[in-house]
Amino acid sequence: MADLPQRPSRTDQVFEAIVDDICTGRLTPGAPLRQEQLAERFNVSRQPVQQALLLLRNQGLVREFGRRGLEVTPLERDFVSHLYELRAILDGQAARLAADRRTGEWLRHATRIVVAGRQAFDDRSFALMVRNDVEFHRTVVEATANPLLAESAGVMWRNVQRVMGEVLLQGGAPAWVWEDHAAILDAIRDGDGEAAEALARRHAEHGEQLILDAMPAEGAPTDGAAPPVMAAPDDEAPLAE
Repeated sequence: MADLPQRPSRTDQVFEAIVDDICTGRLTPGAPLRQEQLAERFNVSRQPVQQALLLLRNQGLVREFGRRGLEVTPLERDFVSHLYELRAILDGQAARLAADRRTGEWLRHATRIVVAGRQAFDDRSFALMVRNDVEFHRTVVEATANPLLAESAGVMWRNVQRVMGEVLLQGGAPAWVWEDHAAILDAIRDGDGEAAEALARRHAEHGEQLILDAMPAEGAPTDGAAPPVMAAPDDEAPLAE
């Protein structure tokens, strides 16, 4: 008899909810994270919130701030460069392996993602563009059937999604992003691992430059707005039971 899938714990649910807020820009860099407000928002005790914040700190998404406080880690140019160096390596290897291990069902699924991403671009729906962008690359990793690669890429892509959300949602993205995705998919479909890896690496390099160009220079003045304090909208539902 097969084991039933385990339901996500309260800690996992709170963790994913906060990650989503950071990646979509609802929680901006420097925003304070207070356990009491988070517990009230998600209708949970402070224990799963505390555990989720510890996981977030270990992954670099939040950092210590002031006396016993935490805040969303601000983006820095060096961090983006280091992140995209890692992305070029992991995405390149994933694309090479996917060219050898992809299935017909996988190709159909990946094609649908590319079509959806291009439609989001035409509609100027940048939130959907980011979502489909991340989904495309995660799908390429899934084609490798390598759980260790998937685990490593998962942590990386949380940070990539955050970078993309905070920068690209402000100014959009060029058409070449989805042209690159289509070219990577074509190389995987053709079983050309060398070309797929080269295209994926080049795509990551282009992405790094796009992000850095959109970021303010170190020390440049900002609009002076204070970071938002966590508050739930009136229509937000608590975490699932």
